[in-house]
Amino acid sequence: MNGMRILVTGAAGFIGSHLTRLLVADGHNVVGFDKVDRDVSIITKLGADVVQGDIRDITSLQKTTKGIDTVYHLAAIPNWQGEVSVRQYEAVNVQGTYNVLESCRINRVKKIVFTSSLEAVGPSRDGSPVDENTNSSPTNVYGRTKLKGEKIVIEYYKRFGLKTVIVRLPAVYGPRNMLFLKRYFKAVKNGWYPIIGNGTALMEFCYVKNAVYGLKLAMKKGKPGEIYFISDGQSYQFREVITAIAKQLDVNVKFLKVPVAVAKGVGLSFEVLSRYLKFYPFFFKEMGRPAFSRRSVDWMVKNTLFCDISKAKKNLGYKPSYSLEEGLKENIKWFREVGAL
Repeated sequence: MNGMRILVTGAAGFIGSHLTRLLVADGHNVVGFDKVDRDVSIITKLGADVVQGDIRDITSLQKTTKGIDTVYHLAAIPNWQGEVSVRQYEAVNVQGTYNVLESCRINRVKKIVFTSSLEAVGPSRDGSPVDENTNSSPTNVYGRTKLKGEKIVIEYYKRFGLKTVIVRLPAVYGPRNMLFLKRYFKAVKNGWYPIIGNGTALMEFCYVKNAVYGLKLAMKKGKPGEIYFISDGQSYQFREVITAIAKQLDVNVKFLKVPVAVAKGVGLSFEVLSRYLKFYPFFFKEMGRPAFSRRSVDWMVKNTLFCDISKAKKNLGYKPSYSLEEGLKENIKWFREVGAL
């Protein structure tokens, strides 16, 4: 694979920048494609070429994919993005994916890895981890649009013989994920954390270095037309994750138990206030959403998003290198180095 010319859409984003770093280190000529208002200095410093455009504009993509060997398609409106309409999600996550695939077809790109999400499948309905054979039942607009994107990817494989591989990731954490900084690390550092319900809802995480290693293997060994789940390989109770963060921060965190009904009321208040008080310090105004909402409550109480990565282990040779503790330790070190924590 060395020496290929690789296009990464969303290259200056959280996962994209880590993937770009890995590909450049492997000796590839990386072209990063990202939106015009994004700060792309992080990938230019790595030595990647940069094209700033819009995946909703197929013309710019057709020009960019000329001479490209392989493509990693990561660009998308993420799950946590607030104040975004369904139409915007459709335009970027669905139409944008079509534009990427059509451009790859026209320019005869050899292989494409599409980064999808565990949300495209939705939560477990029987208490068992979901896998590649589980019927999809996404519960939000992000998951639904990622599933539509998957269907386009599969259609291009079946109809045109385009070598496509789909990788589904759970929630990914690591250096430069500022949402996790505020939602988890800073809250735990204060010494207490609200627990809604009993804190035993299961969730799946993936340290970003595990994620990009899985993406690398998917390009190298992934069978065209196939789907693979990549994660840390272990599901966690919400309480376990908070306790692990507290241990790495050397904080004796106390859990504040909050009744579900009370939490829902607080979440509604945050949603309303965030619309009118954009400067209010409790809100992630740069993330475009309130720090707490009724959706947050549902996530903490009902979440059963966890997956089985046996297929990736068997077919790709994937093995996560970082445990939760190791990932958190490295993540916290980076936050402290940049003065964020």
